[in-house]
Amino acid sequence: MFDSEDAIMKVYLWICVFINAGIGVGCWLDPLGVLGPTGISVLDPNGLVELRAMYGGLEVGLALFLAWCAMDDRRFRTGVMAMTLMLVGLSLSRLATWLVFMPEGQLHPFLIVIELGGAITGGMLLWRTRSI
Repeated sequence: MFDSEDAIMKVYLWICVFINAGIGVGCWLDPLGVLGPTGISVLDPNGLVELRAMYGGLEVGLALFLAWCAMDDRRFRTGVMAMTLMLVGLSLSRLATWLVFMPEGQLHPFLIVIELGGAITGGMLLWRTRSI
């Protein structure tokens, strides 16, 4: 049965698909243009290969997985769980490292809020759709 929680999970998944696909394709085309504001730089072509693989390939692969999950209501929770756990790891790692180094600028605090917000949203969806 498809209910309102399923609809919200599907919307959450498709939002995540488009965000991850956008980051991934952007990193394939211009990794330093996309990632430069975070302070990432490369020393030689090996660095560009790594940025395109890890940020481009991984993000596009995640987007494809989430799209697959979003196409069948039996996979909604799997996709939401994957995205939620990824966002928890990303946001907590970013927060811990930011607290140690305290770099100037507001980009990382902004990303921490966005990532934690996505993780909390995913966690709430998983909680509301749990089996008792």
